[in-house]
Amino acid sequence: MLAPFPLGSADFVWIWIWIVLLALSLLTADLEAIGSADFRLLLPLFMTVVLIGAIVTLQTWPDPLLGRTNPVWKLPLDLLGADVPARISMTAAGPWLALGSPLLVSLAFVRAFLLAADAPAAQRLLRILAWAGFLYACYGILAQLADPDTLLFRRKEAYLGFATGTFVNRNTAATFWGSCALLFLVPLLRSIHRGDRRAAPPSDRPLALLGHYLATPAALAVGFAVCTLATAMTGSRAGLLLSICAFLLAGMLYLWPLELGTFRRWALLAGATVAAVLVLQLIGGAVAGRILTYGLIDDQRLAAYRAAIAIVSDHPLFGVGLGNFEAAFAAYRPAELGSLGIWDRAHSTPLELAVEMGLPATIPIVATVLWYVYQLFRGSLLRRRDRYIPIIGASVAALGLLHSSIDFSLQIAGYGVFFAAITGAALAQCLPSSLRKNGGGAVASEL
Repeated sequence: MLAPFPLGSADFVWIWIWIVLLALSLLTADLEAIGSADFRLLLPLFMTVVLIGAIVTLQTWPDPLLGRTNPVWKLPLDLLGADVPARISMTAAGPWLALGSPLLVSLAFVRAFLLAADAPAAQRLLRILAWAGFLYACYGILAQLADPDTLLFRRKEAYLGFATGTFVNRNTAATFWGSCALLFLVPLLRSIHRGDRRAAPPSDRPLALLGHYLATPAALAVGFAVCTLATAMTGSRAGLLLSICAFLLAGMLYLWPLELGTFRRWALLAGATVAAVLVLQLIGGAVAGRILTYGLIDDQRLAAYRAAIAIVSDHPLFGVGLGNFEAAFAAYRPAELGSLGIWDRAHSTPLELAVEMGLPATIPIVATVLWYVYQLFRGSLLRRRDRYIPIIGASVAALGLLHSSIDFSLQIAGYGVFFAAITGAALAQCLPSSLRKNGGGAVASEL
């Protein structure tokens, strides 16, 4: 809940604070509900973290026996006569500092997975994240209306006409609030479809009363509307358009396995599409205006992509070192980018991974991510009990991963932790309870 607050936790100090807290939390994890099937599901993630650690070690090793060292290490000898050990990485300590971000996301993913092995705990976790996102959205809207030039009691340096909440970048804020909107939308669809809510709270305890009223369709609709409005107020073209596509995806995943009849199913999807267009017209005026002015394709970003591909072609095996994109990009910066703007990121997480880690490491990392996405979609369509939880995970995964393919939202820890917590909890609920109870036995009728 706190990770988005300190300016998206983009600074290294906050990343390592959250790493320490999550590591301490993992030491207290209750593993009674965890079976061999859970560990098999997490095994690709563990192998990916080990792979990243091994590549970082190789990149920073002085005079490595494997791989081609970066030419930048010849400069001290040529200019100063100092014999400095050569490395694959352009910097000696940069990869170890940059390792914090993937480590933090992995820890958040695993901790949420372990918490969400119990279905009621998964529901509570997603409910807490949803209402935390609602509060961030309320702050972002009110801050933009009351004092648009301020970002957490300091002067805004960019995106002065748009809401960013506690984030510096509006695109990350849009993806964050779009993900939070999905946390309200899918339970709202479930509540409307099932219509089996209790008329009265289960008890008179304050937490029970609060949980009962926050789960009403009216409360869920308000949460969805506020988070969607905040998304639109960012003015992010990709953020709002991909969020609307994720809303449609969530609705399709929820409706598809239901016995509605072909005509009714397609009629509902067509109606949802019309509603999405109306939402874009009504609250996405700033986004629509930017699309009309600048179009959907950013020419500068395409030029940066071509330069990044050139770096990959020169350093295909082990990259230039994790976290060293900014250092490497300066030598490849094309003239069409001009002298304005600091390109410290590739604005495409997979492409930046290829630049910094090399293709042999990037391919298994991307394959692991896609395998988890497959598991989320499979659980969304096949799971019977609490199917809405995998649907949330699949739609949030689609939104976050697609946006990070053309930007860097997942590289900002404030959103990365939320993303990992949602998808980790959803992945845990993709497994049928029978696999945990029977220690990995045959799949029962729950799936």
